Amino acid sequence: MSEEFDATYDIVVVGAGASGLSCAVQAAKDGLTCAIIEKEPQTGGSSAFAEGHAAFESDEQIKRGINVTKEQAFNTYLDYSHWRADPPLVSRFVENAATTIVKMRDEVGAVYEDVTVTALDQPGELTTWHLPEGEVARLIELLEADARRRGVDVFLSTAATRILTDDTGKVTGLVAKDADGQEVRLGAKAVVIGTGGFAANPEMLDKYTKYGIGDKMINVGGQGNTGDGINMVLAAGGTEHNSIGTLLLFPLMRDKTITSHTNCTGMQPYFWVNTEGRRFTDEVVGMSFGNAGDVVATLPGACYWCIIDQATIRHLVEDGNEIGLGIYVRNNEKMVNLPTEIEADAADESRTNVVKGETIEELGRNMGVDPAVLRAEVDAYNELCAAGVDTKFHKPSKFLFAVAEGPFFAIKMETGIMISMGALKIDEHMRCLDADGQPVPGLYSVGCDAGGLFGESYALPIPGSANGFALTSGWLAADDIAEAIHAGAL
Repeated sequence: MSEEFDATYDIVVVGAGASGLSCAVQAAKDGLTCAIIEKEPQTGGSSAFAEGHAAFESDEQIKRGINVTKEQAFNTYLDYSHWRADPPLVSRFVENAATTIVKMRDEVGAVYEDVTVTALDQPGELTTWHLPEGEVARLIELLEADARRRGVDVFLSTAATRILTDDTGKVTGLVAKDADGQEVRLGAKAVVIGTGGFAANPEMLDKYTKYGIGDKMINVGGQGNTGDGINMVLAAGGTEHNSIGTLLLFPLMRDKTITSHTNCTGMQPYFWVNTEGRRFTDEVVGMSFGNAGDVVATLPGACYWCIIDQATIRHLVEDGNEIGLGIYVRNNEKMVNLPTEIEADAADESRTNVVKGETIEELGRNMGVDPAVLRAEVDAYNELCAAGVDTKFHKPSKFLFAVAEGPFFAIKMETGIMISMGALKIDEHMRCLDADGQPVPGLYSVGCDAGGLFGESYALPIPGSANGFALTSGWLAADDIAEAIHAGAL
């Protein structure tokens, strides 16, 4: 007896972020019927917050005289992951990411304004960050419009709840709930999961990561990234990749926007102390925001204080910052809003993450640390600055800014999370694998739900990796599904 469905498609895609929309558009191009369902009332997911995406040997790089080879990219991914990444999957992404640029530009309508890096002083960073006009949010708009124009059925405010399989384990469709809470049953020859990971799920963060601070992390990505797709795949016979706990973390002020000059100042490689008032690292880690996020997540309270004096504030205003925040605060941008903003932050009685002190001792009391300890740490640091050599943590001398001219400010930076990356075990065809390493027939995963591109952390030397993989894995999965359907394998 055949199963009854409300509608039947060749492909049903779960999640309308970059990976899901890329998949849906390509499926339609390949002549397949396709529906894409999204539990949020709008498309985009975490991709709506991204600025650019990675590619290698693209024509956008070539016309700018930028030489980043596929070999360089492949080796960088594998070396950075300590070879925990999956070579076949990495290779397929690296080989096809440049085609993604062509697809987004020539077929969807994106305009690429620049190809650059995220941090000028980050060692070994490759120039792979392709920045489209309007950022990735504009790509999302273009992809959604293209999907609808090509006949893809787009269902918003519709949450997938269960993947359906037959007695052999082959995918037959899925169950979802629409905006009215009514059950919807969709038949499909293939289901593609691209639900963006689990960055908004504190329980899963604690289950799969070592930090134990899931409820303290500040999520700046998609609020719908609660791991639904991952759990559905596991229930349908898929398995976890060994990189399931990989997160993209970064220091962030609570209740501040990423355009804030106070927030950006808190990431600068100046003078950082922990909750006891003690310096704990070479602050140049702030030049690599992902590494800095890994550091702050392991500190007591999952936070640190960045302490600055008036001379440093003048430097930031007159000379510019050492490191920005993507396109939101540009590298070397003059922090003209900082003096007014930080004073207002410190005066705001509802805010406890910016404090001021006329003296170091007063600052320490306002931070809640032992004033004598903070005084001793500042004095020791200032001696290093005067000598021009950091013999404690070996920070480059150009970042040794003394803390000498009051009044002083302390900015509390906590653990922010953009996305989780790596969860489900897939092969280079984006097919979800079972416990025996065999594909679950008809089940695919793309974007941040899929594991294999990363090791234990984001590949910082290759900016734009997550979105590059999302966009590329999406259309690659669609092509592979189309080939299998046309061959009668699905």
